[in-house]
Amino acid sequence: MNWLMAHRTAGIAATNLRTRLGISEDSYIDVFEALRRCGLAVRGDDEPGLFGLYFPAMPGRYGGIFLNSTMSEATIRHTAGHELGHAEFGHQRCVAEGLDPFSGLAPEKWPDEEKQAEAFAAWFLMPIRLVKATLLRLGLDIPREAMDVYQMSLHLGASYRGTLRHLRHLRLVDARTAGGWANVQPARLRARLSAKTEPTPPRIWDLTGLTEGSRLAVEEGDRLIVRAPWLGYDPEFAGPAPVQMRPMPYAVAPGEGAEFDIGGPIVSESPLTVTARASGETWSVTLVPTPRNHCGPLAAGRPDVLVGPASGARR
Repeated sequence: MNWLMAHRTAGIAATNLRTRLGISEDSYIDVFEALRRCGLAVRGDDEPGLFGLYFPAMPGRYGGIFLNSTMSEATIRHTAGHELGHAEFGHQRCVAEGLDPFSGLAPEKWPDEEKQAEAFAAWFLMPIRLVKATLLRLGLDIPREAMDVYQMSLHLGASYRGTLRHLRHLRLVDARTAGGWANVQPARLRARLSAKTEPTPPRIWDLTGLTEGSRLAVEEGDRLIVRAPWLGYDPEFAGPAPVQMRPMPYAVAPGEGAEFDIGGPIVSESPLTVTARASGETWSVTLVPTPRNHCGPLAAGRPDVLVGPASGARR
């Protein structure tokens, strides 16, 4: 099986599953809720030598997946989507060892089932409607630079390189451009956004008036840069307790916006509203916590977390 066929079959399978589960294609995809509804158990643990594991259901045993909880949220989400792909295609037990298990293989040498699962993860987490909605939210028709891809990856809940690969498959980025942007390190993009800040936050959202009303799946340690000149100097804000407004923003000039740090976990869906003192104009987004179904696999120091159905298995 070549990659073109893998993507064709995976795109159809991903669409069918979202339709079956009633998952919207217009907003962030909660892959762990999908796993739960498919009757697959999810377990996370500190296993540095393991990328992911899928095991099918057998008599007296759930089908499920095992994840390395030391990876980033985006990587864990992608791996979960990859393992869900194995389940949807009815594959047998699949184990991927190491943090980049197929990096030593040329793309055409990947096993067929891994091609299908990898393509499924991209199509399930980044359906075309969601990709286009994200571009619109960022004021783009197509990505113009690597920074655009990085910002898209945050909104999509995907890795930078995973997003870039999918944009190439969607023909929104040509092969030559994608090859160049693949060499850009996200750390360099974050450093560019954070200006003088040390240390650089692990994730930085670059937001404008167009992103108002968005739902942002944020993590502890994130920084939000709000470029909104109408907010003026020293705007007021209302939001959950972990959100802190930086008194001396670096990425925006005084009077051109505001910056916020997420100083702790967001435990429930909460609005963040910024209000101009002079005019009363507002800018608002909704902060969405890490989905409860994967708090366990993500939390370092919380081994042996099992999330799954009370009984039964889909396969």
